Amino acid sequence: MNHCVYCGEAIPPELKQGFQEPEALRWVDRPTLPAEASRKLEMMKVVPLETRKSAPNFVVVAGIVSIPIFAVIFYLTYTMLRQLSPTSGFLILLAGVAVVGYLVSVFVKASRNKVNRTGSAAARRP
Repeated sequence: MNHCVYCGEAIPPELKQGFQEPEALRWVDRPTLPAEASRKLEMMKVVPLETRKSAPNFVVVAGIVSIPIFAVIFYLTYTMLRQLSPTSGFLILLAGVAVVGYLVSVFVKASRNKVNRTGSAAARRP
């Protein structure tokens, strides 16, 4: 016998050196699959049986949590500095708006990229 009974893989010659086939295996032939079963096996390799469940988008969760936190921190800093110096309070308020705006833009861009990546992967499937 030159192949494995179960998988059909060729048996390496160095593995067979010094051994003889058992008498019971000499007449075992690997049966051929019916055409319908062969087609189903090929489809199982290509088409996934279960759809992927999308995990919660980490970027969206991080944005929902961090943007209000930064907004509150900058507002509290603004109220404390406004009592000492109105100009520095105003500068802190501007810096806070800039940071929160930057965070919003980064999170929106990252969530769009994730949607594009998952959407294009779904489009490639037959």
